[in-house]
Amino acid sequence: MRVLCKCGERAIISRSEPVQDDCSNLFCSCSDPECGHTFVSPLGYKHSLVSSKIETAASLPVVNGSRVTCGCGERAVIQKTNRLSNDCADLYYVCKNPVCGHKFVMSLFYSHSLSPSSKATDELAVALFKALSPNQRRNLQQQISLF
Repeated sequence: MRVLCKCGERAIISRSEPVQDDCSNLFCSCSDPECGHTFVSPLGYKHSLVSSKIETAASLPVVNGSRVTCGCGERAVIQKTNRLSNDCADLYYVCKNPVCGHKFVMSLFYSHSLSPSSKATDELAVALFKALSPNQRRNLQQQISLF
């Protein structure tokens, strides 16, 4: 699972605290030593795409640290990531048990800072601009030119 810092760099998950069986707070820190941002990103169950074929399996997955286990007890792996923004993503999981076949979506998003980034505002703006797609950059440049 890839968690990104607000500056666009990859973040490292240092620990997690369970909120419920299907939700956990991930404590993250930016891998860029110049940034040093530490923050919390919750990982929680959103909905199922395909229900488990095992009748005795629990319907909700279990979050243990940054690992996700299907209700049948087998490990679940990320099949696809739909990054909605730099700080929000839908993670599509599939159970490793071929008999179960449970497919579900977990939501990962930025919650709050524990310590702010040490990068200056202009450095953060440039990093965010670089993270945009070319089409998004053009749109932003057009919007800025209106001021």
